[in-house]
Amino acid sequence: MSKFILTIAVILGLSAGHINLIRRKWLLNVLGLAIQYICIFIVFPKTESFIPALIKLIVGLMATLIIYLTILSTGAIKHERISLKLSAGEVFRGLSGLFLVLLILIATPWLQSEVFPQSSKPALILSMGLMLLGLLQLGSKAEPFYIVIGLLTFLSGFELLYGSLEFSNLLEALFAMVNLLLAIAGAYFIVKNLEMEAS
Repeated sequence: MSKFILTIAVILGLSAGHINLIRRKWLLNVLGLAIQYICIFIVFPKTESFIPALIKLIVGLMATLIIYLTILSTGAIKHERISLKLSAGEVFRGLSGLFLVLLILIATPWLQSEVFPQSSKPALILSMGLMLLGLLQLGSKAEPFYIVIGLLTFLSGFELLYGSLEFSNLLEALFAMVNLLLAIAGAYFIVKNLEMEAS
């Protein structure tokens, strides 16, 4: 694949992860998660065939669809208003995420030469960036929806990193199962949390 397309996919994937970290709008977060999985499909190494990358895309979009249908069925999307004004917490999370992405960009040449020589530069930047953004999201919010988004973001980055180093059919099946189970468990906790807020 051309370097330009890979660069655009890395920028879009990191931007989607960054938007998921900053904004707390459910529909926007689900769209950002779907964009992340599409960008991972583009960047994922296709050494033997494109089937493993396609499986990641399908599983990721299925997990995103599970979460989207859950929040759609609860009616939580109807209560949202989209505003362009950022709160202090959103500015802090945005600057923290930007710092982490810059740290990854600076450390990538060393990481690629010393630690992960088999990984391509776009795969390494996107995977490490998503893992760090996912971890930051896990530590910044306690609501089940955002915890699930953070876990799926971290796991997708880890899958991309592992897939660029070594491919295993058994591990890919395990990752797919974990993704779907996380989405199902997240859907359950989202509904439970909304029911507790309503009562």
